[in-house]
Amino acid sequence: MNIEDKKIAILSITQNGKSLGINIKNNIKNADLYFIKREVVENETNVIHINKRLKDFVPEIFNQYDYIIFIMATGIVIRTIAPLVVSKFSDPAILVTDEKGKNIISLLSGHMGGANEMTLYISDLINSNPVITTATDVNEKSSLDMIAKKLNAYIDNFRDNVLKVNSMIVNNEKVGLLLDGNYSIDTRGFTLIDKDNLGNIDTIVIISNKKSIHTNLDFSEKNLIKVIPKDIVIGIGCRKDTDSEYMKDSLVDFLQQQNIDINAIKEIGSIDVKKDEKAILNLSKYLRIPFKTFTREEISQVDYLYDKSEWVKKSVGVYSVAEPVAHLLSNGNLIVEKHKYKGITFSIGRIEI
Repeated sequence: MNIEDKKIAILSITQNGKSLGINIKNNIKNADLYFIKREVVENETNVIHINKRLKDFVPEIFNQYDYIIFIMATGIVIRTIAPLVVSKFSDPAILVTDEKGKNIISLLSGHMGGANEMTLYISDLINSNPVITTATDVNEKSSLDMIAKKLNAYIDNFRDNVLKVNSMIVNNEKVGLLLDGNYSIDTRGFTLIDKDNLGNIDTIVIISNKKSIHTNLDFSEKNLIKVIPKDIVIGIGCRKDTDSEYMKDSLVDFLQQQNIDINAIKEIGSIDVKKDEKAILNLSKYLRIPFKTFTREEISQVDYLYDKSEWVKKSVGVYSVAEPVAHLLSNGNLIVEKHKYKGITFSIGRIEI
């Protein structure tokens, strides 16, 4: 489990709880350990002392952390967080363990928030009993939200489709799963199908980064739920002061030609001299994805692999931009070579998920 980039809070209210918190923190270096006690106490290394009531302090940090681990009775936690809970799609993962660490409970945001995974992770660290009650996990089946999380995927009507599919899976109703690509996911509970044989199944989940799936079969009478993994990266080269609308329209046309869904784009990139290029910045905002830049030195390490342009070399200091950037963004997995528009060049890479 990769938790290095996550924000984690550990809350304790007793000395025993604080000791357990220190034990957990020693194994999770990026965690903040809070000791909540309404009295003046001496400062301790790696412990943040809070002279407030628990119910007054928790609202201050509730939306600042990805995971909050409470070391106290479950009842106290429920009464404390009840006014703060909004949705399993936005609330932080909440875990609860007793001060002796005998049991650790995944209380809130088990799937999307990652509380179930963290519960298993910490149970191994402190040798405790993990308590997980989500229906799909109890029945040893996969779930649509966990698949989406694993693939960092886009799904239309996310909430409704997740609730529908997970309910069908738990109740042993057939849900077809069509994998259009090499994706490593948990398929337990789904019925695997292929694009040439849909079987007698009405509800089908399709995992694909393509705009459309080429098949001779009729999908029109099926209830289709498309899961679009964000595994596509775009390298971009362009002339200075390129028009923003032309940049966007060109990308849309390019993706159409390559049969790639626009929702599959994870990030776009270019050379660092383009870091303030308005057309690329506006494209990043339009797509709601990061714009990453690379230095001449980074690009020059791989630009020899692709067609060279003396004009580009004179202009920005490297022989090409779009292909080397797509190469760097995808760790060398270039899937579409450069495609030129007037003053713009695109190239596509795919990251492994």
